[in-house]
Amino acid sequence: MTISCLGYIIFSSSNLDDWRQFGEQVVGAMNVAQDDNSVALKIDEQPFRILVEPGDADHVIALGWEMAGTEEFSALQETLKAQGFAIRNGSDSEAENRAVTAFFTTFDPAGNPLEFYHGRTLDQTAFLSPVGVKSFVTGDMGLGHVVVPGGEDMEGTHAFYTAVLGLGDSDDLNMQLPGENGPKIRVRFLHAANARHHSLAIASLPSPSGVIHAMLEMEDVDDVGRCHDRVLAAERPLMASLGRHCNDNMLSFYVVGPGSIPFEIGCEGLQVDWTDFEPTKSSVPDHWGHAYQVPV
Repeated sequence: MTISCLGYIIFSSSNLDDWRQFGEQVVGAMNVAQDDNSVALKIDEQPFRILVEPGDADHVIALGWEMAGTEEFSALQETLKAQGFAIRNGSDSEAENRAVTAFFTTFDPAGNPLEFYHGRTLDQTAFLSPVGVKSFVTGDMGLGHVVVPGGEDMEGTHAFYTAVLGLGDSDDLNMQLPGENGPKIRVRFLHAANARHHSLAIASLPSPSGVIHAMLEMEDVDDVGRCHDRVLAAERPLMASLGRHCNDNMLSFYVVGPGSIPFEIGCEGLQVDWTDFEPTKSSVPDHWGHAYQVPV
């Protein structure tokens, strides 16, 4: 497996001030952008993990995947070209903006925008949360995880991530959403070359922003609880109440962020030794909690 982790997410937004307030005062990240023309949220030793640039709407621009090295980077690029995927090499200025040596872009079969990079620069500025968050669980496990639409051909999108990109299966969830006429959905959970239970999930759901949710993991339940308090104080709507997932054991809640993009804030996520693991199948998502309070 050559993809190390989910390194960063880039969004566009028409309301950068809302992202600054949410990122700093609710989540507890550092905004390290050099000017008011973007928001760059730092949560660890990386230059940033979430970058927000000006745009007409809140939408994902790129999911940034870190490659194991230059050889793996070049090999994947050639593989994708050989299979007919359109590739665009990032410019030097774009690479500098992302603090990477090089990157290229493409789209998965569902139309989700992907970037693959190598050689990210570490930032010597220590992470210091403006609201006292001790730390986020990142390191070689990357930003956290992201859930995106799988498109009309879920099987084809799943095959792209497993057979072409080399991600591994973690769990296959088939469930019915709450409510008398709640739709049945399927979510395929996939892991990269790190211990995080999943870095990506593809779901049989649409999303106007291109992201069904993104997850940030905090060090412990107290930081999650304090974040929950900040969400309520800021009158940010919850998408789901506090709960614990079955497949990755994450204790978390979901908040509706800027542009109606949901964020999962959690702790105690399962870390797996993949050398002795059998992918699971699930029919329920939670041991308890996570009652949805707004439409998904």
